[in-house]
Amino acid sequence: MTNNTSITNRVSPKPLKKGDKIALVAPARFASKKLINEASELIEKAGFTPIVFDGLDSRSNQFGGDDEHRASLLNQAFCDTSIRAALALRGGYGSSRLLSLLDVEAYLKDPTWIVGFSDITALHAWSNNLGIASLHAPVASTMKSTNEEDVQWIWDTLSGNPPRVFDGTIVGGNLSVLYSLLGTSYFPDCTDSYLFIEDLDEFLYHIDRMMVSLKLAGVFEQARGLIVGSFTDLKDNTKEYGQSIDNPFGLNYKEIINNHVPEGYLVRFDMPMGHGERNYPIILGAP
Repeated sequence: MTNNTSITNRVSPKPLKKGDKIALVAPARFASKKLINEASELIEKAGFTPIVFDGLDSRSNQFGGDDEHRASLLNQAFCDTSIRAALALRGGYGSSRLLSLLDVEAYLKDPTWIVGFSDITALHAWSNNLGIASLHAPVASTMKSTNEEDVQWIWDTLSGNPPRVFDGTIVGGNLSVLYSLLGTSYFPDCTDSYLFIEDLDEFLYHIDRMMVSLKLAGVFEQARGLIVGSFTDLKDNTKEYGQSIDNPFGLNYKEIINNHVPEGYLVRFDMPMGHGERNYPIILGAP
């Protein structure tokens, strides 16, 4: 089962101007004061104004505070019309726990750019299903390890000057997060759109399981094609990866993907987005 409410009107948040405010948020893993300071410096260097809410460095086990706290900081960003973007500090896990707590009314009244990737896929799906575009791009914690050109393109894209414009609407993000949203109203509407997927640190049979689920849910019949980013640090059922015996899956991730899409289906591999040195920013849910 997929979201069967087709989006008829898509819009993008307003472009940023120099000096505009960008809120730092931690919807998943906790963020240290050091990371918050480093991210603030990056935003200032790019010519924008960082906003750090009280309690941004909170911690509840692996999360940046409890669900209500993390959602409240996002909602502060959505309700403050002077804040034009919300940049995630880290991914990890936890964003999907916030979806039912977010202020839809405030967000639709004056949309804010949501910026991030990996676990932030859940927020992208939430936004895109409301008809609002968002920016799949490095989170603050990965910017130092990301190609400098890609980081600069984040600021260019937010300012209304994307270096490249894709032909057609793209939705999606991290495959594991998308898999977790299947059967809910938060799975992105793929109608007449290209589905983008990427992933990290998964066993090959996990990739197969997730692709089977997308196939059985009818996702490939909805989407126009598949855009495949980086699939890095993948593992197999072998001694090399801690198993007691060698029991390899037998297919690489490209073979797995091709094995589950319809014959003749458009699949573009090796796109420079995801958990690698290149993480090209792309607008999801673009008009």
